[in-house]
Amino acid sequence: MQMKSIRRATPADQIVAGRIYRDVVSSAHWLPAASRSQTDFAAASVGEEVFVCCDAENVSQGFVAVWRPDAFSHHLYVDSRFRNQGVGTLLLDSLEGWLPRPWTLKCANANRAAIAFYLARGWRWIDTGENEHGQYSVLESVAPRSA
Repeated sequence: MQMKSIRRATPADQIVAGRIYRDVVSSAHWLPAASRSQTDFAAASVGEEVFVCCDAENVSQGFVAVWRPDAFSHHLYVDSRFRNQGVGTLLLDSLEGWLPRPWTLKCANANRAAIAFYLARGWRWIDTGENEHGQYSVLESVAPRSA
Protein backbone atom coordinates (compact mmCIF):
# COMPACT_ATOMS: atom_id res chain seq x y z
CA MET A 1 0.00 0.00 0.00
CA GLN A 2 1.20 3.50 -0.83
CA MET A 3 2.44 5.62 2.09
CA LYS A 4 -0.12 8.02 3.49
CA SER A 5 0.20 10.81 6.01
CA ILE A 6 -2.22 12.91 8.05
CA ARG A 7 -1.74 16.65 8.46
CA ARG A 8 -3.68 19.75 9.36
CA ALA A 9 -5.55 21.10 6.34
CA THR A 10 -4.11 24.06 4.48
CA PRO A 11 -6.31 26.57 2.62
CA ALA A 12 -5.75 24.54 -0.58
CA ASP A 13 -6.77 21.37 1.28
CA GLN A 14 -9.97 23.10 2.40
CA ILE A 15 -10.87 23.52 -1.28
CA VAL A 16 -10.27 19.82 -1.96
CA ALA A 17 -12.18 18.87 1.20
CA GLY A 18 -15.05 21.01 -0.06
CA ARG A 19 -15.07 19.10 -3.35
CA ILE A 20 -15.00 15.73 -1.57
CA TYR A 21 -17.79 16.87 0.76
CA ARG A 22 -19.91 18.14 -2.15
CA ASP A 23 -19.40 14.94 -4.14
CA VAL A 24 -20.26 12.65 -1.23
CA VAL A 25 -23.22 14.62 0.11
CA SER A 26 -24.79 15.25 -3.30
CA SER A 27 -24.70 11.51 -4.11
CA ALA A 28 -25.70 10.24 -0.64
CA HIS A 29 -28.80 8.19 -1.47
CA TRP A 30 -29.53 7.79 2.25
CA LEU A 31 -30.09 11.54 2.70
CA PRO A 32 -33.36 13.31 1.90
CA ALA A 33 -33.22 15.25 -1.38
CA ALA A 34 -33.16 18.61 0.42
CA SER A 35 -30.12 17.53 2.46
CA ARG A 36 -28.23 16.44 -0.67
CA SER A 37 -28.29 20.03 -1.87
CA GLN A 38 -26.56 21.35 1.29
CA THR A 39 -23.01 21.01 -0.02
CA ASP A 40 -21.18 24.03 1.41
CA PHE A 41 -18.35 22.47 3.42
CA ALA A 42 -17.11 25.83 4.73
CA ALA A 43 -20.53 26.53 6.26
CA ALA A 44 -20.89 22.97 7.58
CA SER A 45 -17.51 22.98 9.35
CA VAL A 46 -17.27 26.45 10.91
CA GLY A 47 -14.95 26.34 13.94
CA GLU A 48 -13.85 22.76 13.31
CA GLU A 49 -10.30 21.48 13.01
CA VAL A 50 -9.77 19.77 9.67
CA PHE A 51 -7.12 17.16 8.91
CA VAL A 52 -6.43 15.52 5.56
CA CYS A 53 -4.99 12.19 4.55
CA CYS A 54 -2.50 12.59 1.71
CA ASP A 55 -0.48 10.19 -0.39
CA ALA A 56 3.25 10.48 -1.16
CA GLU A 57 2.46 12.97 -3.96
CA ASN A 58 0.50 15.15 -1.50
CA VAL A 59 -2.87 14.30 -3.08
CA SER A 60 -5.67 14.70 -0.51
CA GLN A 61 -7.64 11.46 -0.31
CA GLY A 62 -10.02 12.28 2.52
CA PHE A 63 -10.53 14.40 5.61
CA VAL A 64 -11.85 14.48 9.13
CA ALA A 65 -13.35 17.62 10.71
CA VAL A 66 -13.53 17.72 14.49
CA TRP A 67 -15.28 19.99 16.96
CA ARG A 68 -12.56 19.86 19.63
CA PRO A 69 -14.53 21.19 22.66
CA ASP A 70 -16.81 18.12 22.53
CA ALA A 71 -14.31 15.65 20.98
CA PHE A 72 -16.94 15.33 18.25
CA SER A 73 -16.02 13.97 14.84
CA HIS A 74 -18.44 15.96 12.72
CA HIS A 75 -17.27 14.92 9.25
CA LEU A 76 -15.21 12.06 7.90
CA TYR A 77 -15.28 11.68 4.14
CA VAL A 78 -13.06 9.82 1.71
CA ASP A 79 -12.76 10.63 -1.99
CA SER A 80 -14.59 7.85 -3.87
CA ARG A 81 -11.38 7.01 -5.77
CA PHE A 82 -9.64 6.09 -2.51
CA ARG A 83 -12.29 4.19 -0.56
CA ASN A 84 -11.43 0.83 1.01
CA GLN A 85 -7.74 1.73 1.09
CA GLY A 86 -7.44 2.51 4.81
CA VAL A 87 -7.91 6.28 4.52
CA GLY A 88 -10.87 6.50 6.93
CA THR A 89 -9.13 4.30 9.49
CA LEU A 90 -5.96 6.41 9.32
CA LEU A 91 -7.99 9.57 9.81
CA LEU A 92 -9.70 8.14 12.90
CA ASP A 93 -6.45 6.77 14.29
CA SER A 94 -4.86 10.21 13.85
CA LEU A 95 -7.12 11.61 16.56
CA GLU A 96 -5.23 9.55 19.14
CA GLY A 97 -2.80 11.61 21.14
CA TRP A 98 -4.36 15.04 20.66
CA LEU A 99 -8.11 14.59 21.10
CA PRO A 100 -9.21 13.42 24.55
CA ARG A 101 -11.68 10.55 24.69
CA PRO A 102 -14.44 9.70 24.61
CA TRP A 103 -14.93 10.69 20.98
CA THR A 104 -18.45 10.89 19.59
CA LEU A 105 -20.14 11.25 16.23
CA LYS A 106 -23.57 11.10 14.63
CA CYS A 107 -24.18 8.84 11.66
CA ALA A 108 -27.32 8.55 9.55
CA ASN A 109 -28.92 5.17 10.24
CA ALA A 110 -29.59 4.77 6.54
CA ASN A 111 -25.83 5.02 5.87
CA ARG A 112 -25.31 1.37 6.73
CA ALA A 113 -21.78 1.22 5.30
CA ALA A 114 -20.61 4.03 7.59
CA ILE A 115 -22.28 2.50 10.66
CA ALA A 116 -20.56 -0.83 9.89
CA PHE A 117 -17.23 1.00 9.39
CA TYR A 118 -17.36 2.59 12.84
CA LEU A 119 -18.64 -0.49 14.66
CA ALA A 120 -15.84 -2.59 13.10
CA ARG A 121 -13.36 -0.10 14.59
CA GLY A 122 -14.64 -0.43 18.14
CA TRP A 123 -17.13 2.42 18.26
CA ARG A 124 -20.32 1.67 20.18
CA TRP A 125 -23.88 2.88 19.96
CA ILE A 126 -24.93 5.22 22.81
CA ASP A 127 -28.03 7.06 21.57
CA THR A 128 -30.36 7.77 18.66
CA GLY A 129 -32.11 10.84 17.36
CA GLU A 130 -33.76 12.42 14.38
CA ASN A 131 -33.08 15.67 12.56
CA GLU A 132 -33.71 17.19 9.15
CA HIS A 133 -31.44 14.52 7.62
CA GLY A 134 -33.41 11.62 9.10
CA GLN A 135 -32.79 9.16 11.91
CA TYR A 136 -29.25 8.90 13.23
CA SER A 137 -27.19 6.99 15.75
CA VAL A 138 -24.75 8.57 18.18
CA LEU A 139 -21.61 6.48 18.41
CA GLU A 140 -18.75 6.71 20.90
CA SER A 141 -15.15 5.54 20.98
CA VAL A 142 -13.81 5.23 24.50
CA ALA A 143 -10.59 3.27 23.92
CA PRO A 144 -8.06 2.74 21.15
CA ARG A 145 -8.96 -0.13 18.89
CA SER A 146 -6.90 -3.25 19.32
CA ALA A 147 -4.53 -4.00 16.47
